[in-house]
Amino acid sequence: MIFPALYAGETALSVNARHGGVGGHGLHLRSVLQENYCTLTPAGIGQLPAQMARSARKIVIPLIAADILGLSVQEIGWIISLSSFIDMMLFPAAGRLMDQYGRKYAIVPCFLIQGIGMALVPFAGGYYSLLAATLLIGFGNGLGSGAMMTLGSDLAPQDSVGEYLGVWRLIGDRGQMTAPVAAGAIADLVGLAPAAMLMGGVGVAAAGVFLLFVPETLHRTRGESMAAPSM
Repeated sequence: MIFPALYAGETALSVNARHGGVGGHGLHLRSVLQENYCTLTPAGIGQLPAQMARSARKIVIPLIAADILGLSVQEIGWIISLSSFIDMMLFPAAGRLMDQYGRKYAIVPCFLIQGIGMALVPFAGGYYSLLAATLLIGFGNGLGSGAMMTLGSDLAPQDSVGEYLGVWRLIGDRGQMTAPVAAGAIADLVGLAPAAMLMGGVGVAAAGVFLLFVPETLHRTRGESMAAPSM
């Protein structure tokens, strides 16, 4: 529902602008959204579940580790820390992958691997199996380090970068905000394990959206399309 809300909000801004309340900024922001609807909508629909998958791992993994597997606080801390270490070590590789091969070559594997890793979490029977699944999630997340803001910068029109990236960031933040609430609600209804598997499916779905509906932007300058290798 975020996309209708965004466009409805911009209509309200434009009304205020005509009455002198916001100046011309509301009209400009509305025009940015309308002119870039065809790129912002599919990319935003992909980013929403992508950020949900990223955020859910911070909630679901510690809960499963503590409530289902009965791991100690120290063991959970090691699992999260080692996953974050793998994630951090891939920062340079992620940048090289995006710049050499294309943004989607980082984004699609990132969320596909994260989704698979999250779906494996409920099958963990102890410390080491949960660690393995969590390391896989960290590896996937590391592959996409900085990918969302890079993609947003590529898609942003040259004369309206700030406005475009503001909306782009709002969409991503909405996904991060929604994940804990959604995971908690699902866990209350059917349990933590199904919640983890569903969040894994959300990650895989995000990868599919980026693969099928979002254009490759590596060989595109802001505001104009150029030939790019398909993925």
